[in-house]
Amino acid sequence: MSYPVIYYMLSRLMVAMSVTLLIPFFTAIQLHENNELDFLAAILCSLSLAVFFSNRGKITTNDISIREGIAITGLSWLFASIIASLPFLTGHYMPLVDCLFEGVSGITGSGASVIKDIPGLPTSIMLWRSLTHWLGGLGIIVIFIAIVPQTGTKSLKMFEVETTGPTETRPLPRFKDTAHALLIVYIFLTFIIIALLLLCGFSFSDAVNNAMSAIATGGFSTRNESIGYFDNLPAEVVLTIAMLLGGGNFSLYLIAWKQGYHKILKDGEFIAYMALFGLLSMAITTNLFAAVDMNLFEAFRYASFQTAATISTTGFSNSDFDTWPAFSKYCLLIVMITGGCAGSTSGGMKIARFLLLFKMIHFIIQEKLHPNQIIHMKYDTMERLDIVVNRVGRFFFLYVFLALMGALIFTIEGLPIMDAIVLGFSAIGNAGVAFGAANDFSTLNDLTKYICCGLMVVGRLEIFLFLVMLKPSFWQTGASW
Repeated sequence: MSYPVIYYMLSRLMVAMSVTLLIPFFTAIQLHENNELDFLAAILCSLSLAVFFSNRGKITTNDISIREGIAITGLSWLFASIIASLPFLTGHYMPLVDCLFEGVSGITGSGASVIKDIPGLPTSIMLWRSLTHWLGGLGIIVIFIAIVPQTGTKSLKMFEVETTGPTETRPLPRFKDTAHALLIVYIFLTFIIIALLLLCGFSFSDAVNNAMSAIATGGFSTRNESIGYFDNLPAEVVLTIAMLLGGGNFSLYLIAWKQGYHKILKDGEFIAYMALFGLLSMAITTNLFAAVDMNLFEAFRYASFQTAATISTTGFSNSDFDTWPAFSKYCLLIVMITGGCAGSTSGGMKIARFLLLFKMIHFIIQEKLHPNQIIHMKYDTMERLDIVVNRVGRFFFLYVFLALMGALIFTIEGLPIMDAIVLGFSAIGNAGVAFGAANDFSTLNDLTKYICCGLMVVGRLEIFLFLVMLKPSFWQTGASW
């Protein structure tokens, strides 16, 4: 373990976070909101950490090992969560636990908010909330690699570690070029969504904040009632498409751009993702039409938007889905657990993992039916599929186990069992959606909020990275890895 390399990279990240904080800082000055000192204090804290790490940091090798890559990625998310919480803390907007919850929820793209009066916040604070989503959505390491020239070949392991899902598609030969191209696509889509929301009648502030939350599949909105406040059908259509795009594989978009858009239609995971969205949207539409006082158009409007918001783990809402029939809420729970595609900004287990598990089940059935036949498992262009499926099985077990352990603690703290289970899966899946007693996150007690923070970070780090960092031998300088 080369600690100087880790310190060096963390110092650069803290500088990047400080630069990002300048955006709401200057916004506060421009709008005369008298809270610029809150951001200045956060900037000074971030710069102090940058100086601290810089004094101890040094590039001593031409490459970064997998251990340093894991350490840098894990610690980056930890410190980024702390920095994201600072403007809320220095501005005395809420207690410490709530500041931490809001910051972690923002940077991990969870979108669960404990703020009761969102419109009462200064515009600069609302902008910072959305910026944390936008930074964490694509991945702070991916953005870091794309904009910091000093990373060079050293950033490969960080890039590989932060990749979400079982697939590691790299559309361009050089990973820095890939990160740069992903960032360009990310920025391009963000500006397109902002422009479309402006055309739909949103104010500039509402358009910017909601666009960043949508493409990052975060969920922080500018209103207490989320998107339902605007009652704007064209905007809901734009945001539905934006959320579905955010839940897709961004590397696939680059491949489609380079090789033709037919590549999207041939991608098994993306087809399954859209099919699941369409199927459950229609199922919820039918249920709402039959069981609730809604006409068919209203049922489809609310069902399609909420299904898109949940499968992409964005967490937006355009209606009070907590009052929906049990069948509809169960459908939302299904897509909350599956999440979007690998390589997307969404949370959840990822569609690719479920496809691999179904492949494994089919393979086992065929093996039982034809014990003497040699059967090969195939999935896209993956090599050593048996190893990948084995990893997926372990991930699935740990994901469910941690969600249920979190739910166990939530029940001890007084939540009803089903509400606790949904909250556990919501937190680790970075979904920002809950039912019943947990639907209002501000009413949760402090221990529950701390556990949710832990689950949100673990879910964003894809579990194994977090567990590896808990091993004492991982941090030993002379340990053999």
